[in-house]
Amino acid sequence: MATINQAIVDALTQRLIDIGRVETKLRRDIWAALVLLEADLVAALKAGDPTEFVLLSRRLRAIETLMEEEIEPLITTRYTRIEALTTAALIRLALAEVRAVRRLVNTATEDETIEALPSEATVRRAVTDTRIPTPTRPTEDSATGEEWWQRQGAGLAQRLRDQLLVSASLEEPLPQMVARVRGTSAQNFRNGLMEQARQNAARLLATQVTNAVGEAHVAVADVNAKKVVLQHVSLRDTKTSLICVARDGKRFTAETHEPIGHDLPYLSGIPYHIR
Repeated sequence: MATINQAIVDALTQRLIDIGRVETKLRRDIWAALVLLEADLVAALKAGDPTEFVLLSRRLRAIETLMEEEIEPLITTRYTRIEALTTAALIRLALAEVRAVRRLVNTATEDETIEALPSEATVRRAVTDTRIPTPTRPTEDSATGEEWWQRQGAGLAQRLRDQLLVSASLEEPLPQMVARVRGTSAQNFRNGLMEQARQNAARLLATQVTNAVGEAHVAVADVNAKKVVLQHVSLRDTKTSLICVARDGKRFTAETHEPIGHDLPYLSGIPYHIR
């Protein structure tokens, strides 16, 4: 017969299916926004066509003007909207998760083990203020979700500027310049800058969803600290990172996050790495 702890793990694991549906819907919404951005970028390139100038110096100046006056504002605006959309959805997800945790734990224990729930303001802060790790240093407190979206927008703008300057230097015609943004039909449009932007967005979203769910669990534990502990559970498969394998099954106090029976630090909690 399964223990109470295993019953809780099983119930929360099953809930990941519902969470996965939320992530899928959000990813589609974000990619739809990036499709609109791609169309705007291509339209701006065609309208300000730098390839119409013969002199390289003139083409380069036209690209810089186009970037500063048209393209960078487009990217900033679109990524600001994506961040706002994502944050609002993640807050809703976290609020639903705290209620789900109470229901699932109380069902497994057949008791009112979880009585109190964190305030909406607490959950909101947990989602928006928690810093997400960097790709190169997984356990480092790096940046909030909002800052990460700003970085993605800035990164796309820089890569686009670089590609346009290279294209102009190679004296490519406008269709080839546009292909650097969209990709080519021969590669199913997966070799352009916007495909990289979509994949970067998907990685960040997956990390943010994990963060929102994890912070919801921690917030519930914090207001019921006398009755529960935190336990890290990793879903073990061939893709599970060494970081998460090492923490699988490890327990921490709910209030202070001190290790229980081991010496691995809690650090900032999950996620411990991107995606």
